[in-house]
Amino acid sequence: MKKQKKPEPADEKKVMVPVKPKRRPPSMLEPNKSSDLWMEFDKAFERFRRDFESVLLPHERGLGHEFPSLASMETNIPSIDIEDRGNDFLVTVEAPGFNKNEIDINVCGDSLEVSGCKEMNVDEKNKDYVRKERMSESFYRTMTLPEEIKYEEVYADLKDGVLEIVLPKKNPKQRRKINIK
Repeated sequence: MKKQKKPEPADEKKVMVPVKPKRRPPSMLEPNKSSDLWMEFDKAFERFRRDFESVLLPHERGLGHEFPSLASMETNIPSIDIEDRGNDFLVTVEAPGFNKNEIDINVCGDSLEVSGCKEMNVDEKNKDYVRKERMSESFYRTMTLPEEIKYEEVYADLKDGVLEIVLPKKNPKQRRKINIK
């Protein structure tokens, strides 16, 4: 059997649509003004820095711009100093605004964990509105010490936002001062 072609209707008219040539986007290799190029580099690096910091340092942004009354509650990583005093280590942690019930200290073998968590609730009632905000601030630091600790004899003191932890060594290593000739 032969295939038959469909007859084209005689009353249909073919309409010609003009085709516009596409404009090519500018190539990345086209020369730019040197000032434009440097501005684009600056923008790219600024976006990279901002994104990188938001992943690694989320606490830096804080909530001060969104909730002005909570600006003082921004999360901070506390500074910690460790001093080897021979028979023990003295660890100093800056924890302003925390009280002793909000801080946990754990010692296991040669590691120390210090964490803190506090919460703040703001309830403000006015005749036109009710505002409720909740905020928490926390920190967590862990460190490995070069020697094992007598965890039964560890003690800590919190005064004026500075936490001092004394960690007696299990077997203090003997030291000898060497004179230089």
